[in-house]
Amino acid sequence: MECGSAARHSETVSNRERAALIARRSLLTALPLAGLAAAGLVLRGSPPAAATVDDAVDRATAAGDVLTPWGRTPPQAAGGTGVTVTPDGEVVLLHRAGAPFASGQPMTADPIVVLDPGTGEVRRSWGAGLFRSPHGVSAAPNGDLWVTDVMTNKVTVFGRDGTPRRTLGHDYGTGLDTCLAVRNELTNLPCTGDPYIFARPTDVAPGADAAYVADGYRNSRVARFAADGTFAHAWGELGDAAGEFSIPHGIALRPDGVVAVADRRNARVQLFTPDGGHLATHASGQLGRPYDVAFGADGTLLALDGGDALDEDGGRRRGYVVALAGDGTVTRRWALRDQDADPHQLAVGPHGELYVAALTGPPLWRWTP
Repeated sequence: MECGSAARHSETVSNRERAALIARRSLLTALPLAGLAAAGLVLRGSPPAAATVDDAVDRATAAGDVLTPWGRTPPQAAGGTGVTVTPDGEVVLLHRAGAPFASGQPMTADPIVVLDPGTGEVRRSWGAGLFRSPHGVSAAPNGDLWVTDVMTNKVTVFGRDGTPRRTLGHDYGTGLDTCLAVRNELTNLPCTGDPYIFARPTDVAPGADAAYVADGYRNSRVARFAADGTFAHAWGELGDAAGEFSIPHGIALRPDGVVAVADRRNARVQLFTPDGGHLATHASGQLGRPYDVAFGADGTLLALDGGDALDEDGGRRRGYVVALAGDGTVTRRWALRDQDADPHQLAVGPHGELYVAALTGPPLWRWTP
């Protein structure tokens, strides 16, 4: 009996020791996991959801305010991503030859096509082999063209004849692209402190003395560069507060230095001083979801409503250009004849013409006063 009792006592002690050992091991395992979970919460940040646009609004358009396909563009010019008008009135179309967004293959067609503003005929083209997924094009006051590429992560500046002048953007080191991709979810993940690193830049607003880069799908900032390409400063981060961005997709510069940004996923336009001071935010169902912005000759702010299909679950495709008053009220509206054209970038001609580059169907649309 005593031997059996001692054996049972020994077994009980052994069980307790095993239980204590298991508990200690579980604690040792749980502590790093808890630390990782806490770190994950810190890195996760608070990425904003896509803003919802009220679709139950009146978007009636006057009969004559309709953009129609324009230009004798070459057959390979499918998928219009950008359009600008040079100081001497030439119309420049940027396209990706029908390739999908963020294609990794070098383009074999010329993505930059310069058109006669009167006849729509092609005057010249260039850029084959230089781009993978061109996104936006803008003309500087001196006639230079600034072009972004979301796969090379570079901004290239060309003379009006197609001569490359300079390239902005440092090359990626090992693992940086993966880090930036993961940062879409872990929004506080540190990847780089190099201000010359672009992360899928979308558009440029070049002025006489400075150029503002909307950067873009992964960096959520506006970066200012001197005309020679020297970095000056930047502002913005991922978010939906004033001065923050969620896909700054288009950008424009008013002659007095005011910078307008089409903050696409946040469905709003933000206005800033040249050094990034927040001036105003415009958002409404009438405005829609701005893909791009431009300024008319009289300083009127114009926005391109590209619809919600890419940002909202079940979102509708749309195609409008709207003029905004100083308080953000929509004062006039133009419609693309095909509301499924997927408009992407907006430009204004010297006589008030409106040009829109579109991803689906004809790559270039125009309205003439």
